[in-house]
Amino acid sequence: MSQATEATWLEDVLAQEHLFQSRRRPAPPGQRVSWRIGTSVMPLGHSQRQRLRQIGEDLWAFAQAQQEVYHQALQRPELHFVAEYLDMGKPEDVVRFSQMKRLRRQLPAFIRPDLLLLPGDDFIATEIDSVPGGFGELAALQDVYAALGQDVIGGPTGVLDGFMRAMALTAGKDDPTVAIVVSQESEDYRPEMEHVALALRGRGHAVYCVPPRDVLFQEDGLYVEGRRIDVLYRFFELFDLRNVPKADLFLYAQRKDLVRITPPIRPQFEEKLWFALVHHPVLEPTWTVQLGAERLARLRTLIPETYLIDPRPVPPHAVVAGLTACGHPLQDLRRLGEMGKRERADWVLKPSGFSEIAWGSRGVHIGEDTPQEAWQAAVDEALGAFAHTRWILQRYHKAKVLGHDYYDFSRGEVVTMSGRVRLCPYYFRQGDGVELGGVLATICPQDKKIIHGMVDAIMVPGGAV
Repeated sequence: MSQATEATWLEDVLAQEHLFQSRRRPAPPGQRVSWRIGTSVMPLGHSQRQRLRQIGEDLWAFAQAQQEVYHQALQRPELHFVAEYLDMGKPEDVVRFSQMKRLRRQLPAFIRPDLLLLPGDDFIATEIDSVPGGFGELAALQDVYAALGQDVIGGPTGVLDGFMRAMALTAGKDDPTVAIVVSQESEDYRPEMEHVALALRGRGHAVYCVPPRDVLFQEDGLYVEGRRIDVLYRFFELFDLRNVPKADLFLYAQRKDLVRITPPIRPQFEEKLWFALVHHPVLEPTWTVQLGAERLARLRTLIPETYLIDPRPVPPHAVVAGLTACGHPLQDLRRLGEMGKRERADWVLKPSGFSEIAWGSRGVHIGEDTPQEAWQAAVDEALGAFAHTRWILQRYHKAKVLGHDYYDFSRGEVVTMSGRVRLCPYYFRQGDGVELGGVLATICPQDKKIIHGMVDAIMVPGGAV
């Protein structure tokens, strides 16, 4: 097929899936898919693919270490500040639930970091998502680009296979019944979750995508479509738990071991402030024991320099380790608001988690693009929100600029766009480690500072070259 024919076929198939048209990302006039159709996968060389697999193993070890560090912090006075930061502002019943000994070893079924491709072809992580969207979209993209004969990482069914194996491992049984429960807050993601469920049912698996109200409670468990649920995959953040119908019944069923919920009810995993804690000098011996020196060094290279915004006074003889403002060591975090344009260009300010503004690109303030008055207001907001929502200050990195081709339907030709790349690899539990099910690449025009799905972005699966 010609590139025009291929692009038209891709748009036809993807439009039929209804995955890419929603309130958060409507299709532009005259187009049926809400981003630019790339003519090929995002090419990743052998060393980059190997690095991505290493990142998956390191992040999985990091997730295991997080729960160990958290539980140590509940017992050891010198580490208590870790548990204080992670539990502050969260409902007591959710915190108590997350601390149940029987559940303390539970980890998410899969994780997805947001990685920027840097000059030199290495990666930097901007966050790690334990309730990630996008995997339904990637599943569809893997299928269609593989059908064109392109070498897709994970193959045509990498996400679907990884998801199902992770659900089986979570359930402790082969071929479990799975309910993907999508809340009202996450409604815009429902089409891609329905795609996953339909595709897996087409392969003979009992997987259903439902709103919370469609889950039925009986004395022996939770039911959907007349079948007892083995795994409830929750597609809603825990900050929204109070607004999720039947949430109390879900937690009761989990407490009574009538169902497995994943991601687990562990609000600690939904905090970005772990990025600050992994760099915390006081915690270095603890991290070294949990991770080993080599893995810790790799994680500290992958994870950008990050600081927690804590408004409490620093003693007169102390400073915030490693952080300066206006060219001087920092004692008072309020002085962050005084940073000049050149200095704040190196930083991004964003909420850590457990808030409606802490997911997607909401609540993010990039110093380079933020006027002084607005930056001061953002710092004041972060300081004032401490009791209920922690914020972080993170070193800002610009992604590498590269070219990628897309088909311009209005012009009827292939166009090369210069853009910056975000890679979202999906790592699914497998045995004692993880497998890389696929990589979703988002290429945004190079003038965009925040890289996410948008109408002028190219979104394609990662592939081999």
